[in-house]
Amino acid sequence: MILIVGAGLAGLSTAYHLGDRPCRVVEKEKEAGGLCRSYQMDGFTFDVTGHLLHFRQAEIKALVERLLAGRLAKHGRRSFIYSHRTYTEYPFQVNTHGLPPEVVRECLLGFIATLTNPSPAPPEGRSFKAWILENLGEGMARHFMVPFNEKLWQAPLDELTSDWVSWLVPKPELKDVINGALGIKDKAFGYNPSFLYPAQGGIGVLPKAFLPWVRDIVYGSELAEVDTTRRRATFLDGRVEDYDRLVSTIPVPELVRRCPDLPAAIRDAAAGLRCVSVYNVNLGVARERVSDHHWIYFPEPEYPFYRAGFPMNFAPALGRPGCSSLYVEVSHRPTESVPPAELLGRVRAGLERAGILRPDDEIVAADVRDIRYAYVLFDRHRARALPAILEELERRGIHSIGRYGRWEHTSMEDAIAQGKQLAETLRARR
Repeated sequence: MILIVGAGLAGLSTAYHLGDRPCRVVEKEKEAGGLCRSYQMDGFTFDVTGHLLHFRQAEIKALVERLLAGRLAKHGRRSFIYSHRTYTEYPFQVNTHGLPPEVVRECLLGFIATLTNPSPAPPEGRSFKAWILENLGEGMARHFMVPFNEKLWQAPLDELTSDWVSWLVPKPELKDVINGALGIKDKAFGYNPSFLYPAQGGIGVLPKAFLPWVRDIVYGSELAEVDTTRRRATFLDGRVEDYDRLVSTIPVPELVRRCPDLPAAIRDAAAGLRCVSVYNVNLGVARERVSDHHWIYFPEPEYPFYRAGFPMNFAPALGRPGCSSLYVEVSHRPTESVPPAELLGRVRAGLERAGILRPDDEIVAADVRDIRYAYVLFDRHRARALPAILEELERRGIHSIGRYGRWEHTSMEDAIAQGKQLAETLRARR
């Protein structure tokens, strides 16, 4: 039997694509979805942080549109950056028009310098900060890329590698940068100029759409230990499952910690993997249309959050009549914590400084969720250690997939695709 640990998108996609192959999904929560979940509170529907559907793979797009037939709405991206007390369109590197003239000049000259004085350094082992300077220049680094990413990753950018940025932060052409400085818009830029989102129910309807095809799923059962030699999994509620293959979608460090018979070197390597945690602050405000944007980035330190989004602009059904809804994301190191009341105070003050909230706005719903594993840190240790960890797990019949199972920075689409690919491999082995 194939045992799948975790009913997020990767686990559900694996079970869905296994078809009639015997498998069982075991999920520690009382519902499916992982972080791709929605919940109701005081008349609002909130997601666990922002989840928007951007597709690069036609096959996965067709699958999701089939599962959610008639329930998806398409939106043209309205995403902005708030800095220097003004809004500029996202992405920053091709939208500097509207910033102070001296800032635009620094960004232009810095980018041109990357074209006229290319770095001779090889890309292998290049830090994220070096990648920014070499591809975008000193001006864009100073005014957006470095402060924003240091706020997000909670680590010096010299410590991070650049092997993850190619599809998320493409280098523009000179024409695009000049047009963006002049306010000329002749094309959309970036990987997500449009997105899909459910018209009702929040993003949680996506994992639920897989469930009719998942025949055997157990809720409220958390993995305690895996005997990789005997191929036996034990759960905290006393459940014991023997398996032929184990598909794990839980974070790599958590999985390895539960496998006491793995070599000490593998266990030590997994313990050294790093991530950043995120406070997901969801708010309901007793005022309509606090913003007409979809989401906004905040690079400057006087704002404690790196991003704020507005679910009511994805789907009006997510909110209450006459109200607005927001989600705000605040990065923090996993070892640090802020009491919810204090965090809400900081967030409100920042939103008022940015002009999104007014001093007399009434907050009618507020919820703080601490996401322990939010973003994986791509550092040199990960580059060295992860291939050996995943190889050893697979040698023992364990396939670790998904955003945290592969310990990578990927999308909902990628999680579904990984489940599909693994299921097809396992079916072929039959």
